[in-house]
Amino acid sequence: MIDPKLYTFVTLVEAGTTLRCAEALHLSQPAVTQHIRALEAEYGAKLFVKEGRRLALTGAGERFYRLAKRLPALEAGLRAAAREPAAPLCFGVTRSICEGLMPRLAPALLEALPNRRLEMRLQNTRTLLEALERGQIEFALIEGNASHRRYCCRPFYTARFSALGAAGGPWAGCETLAALRAAPLLAREAGSGSREILESALAARGLALEDFAACHVFESVPLLLELAAAGLGVTFAYEIAAAPLLESGRLTRLAAGDFSLTRPFAFVTLPDSPLARRESGLFDRVRTLCAGL
Repeated sequence: MIDPKLYTFVTLVEAGTTLRCAEALHLSQPAVTQHIRALEAEYGAKLFVKEGRRLALTGAGERFYRLAKRLPALEAGLRAAAREPAAPLCFGVTRSICEGLMPRLAPALLEALPNRRLEMRLQNTRTLLEALERGQIEFALIEGNASHRRYCCRPFYTARFSALGAAGGPWAGCETLAALRAAPLLAREAGSGSREILESALAARGLALEDFAACHVFESVPLLLELAAAGLGVTFAYEIAAAPLLESGRLTRLAAGDFSLTRPFAFVTLPDSPLARRESGLFDRVRTLCAGL
């Protein structure tokens, strides 16, 4: 069993106050304080400082927290490993990668790893990075931005990110982003990699989501593409996810001379992962499988 004082530390960081931490763990506030002081004495480092009425992590405390918050997932993994002959390979993918690559990548992974049980989590970039830091997944395949100082990011595929609308629809003739502003925008939710990339690309051109006639938000990539193909607005998406609709002629590229990006999809792990060697082998496998797509 992992030291309960470590759970107290993680809970205190996330609860923000000793009162909320005590309530969450069914402890007294003095017991919470005692746990933290004992940890600081054991590891020889000051973990918190007081800033007014609140507690703030020290530099050592931040480093300590990054590792300690993985402990619940690690303990669950240890219990699973004790019951099962082989622990599952848990990983995460963003929605664009799921829709564009996984229908072809997943069968290849199953064939390449016949003795592993795979568990895939589908979330946006922000949520997957948090799951990675908590040790709930071993790696993530993302199309968004991740700090290279905080994560180990290795490109495994390059995809084209384009403005898309209905072929023959009301905005099919738009050759510039400025002309597209008259259209309703169909966008991903905040926190998604596609949304971050779109906002950054628009900002570089002096535009924002609010400059469009309207901005409708949907978490589903297939739904966004279908709505755009129906002429109900324009969207910005990876062409690999829209390939069937582009090939069938229902969708077309818009403002092609004014807006076209290529972005790397990244295989993301933690730089201090204890599974670094296995993750490196998985990255090589994923990159090789995607080379033929």
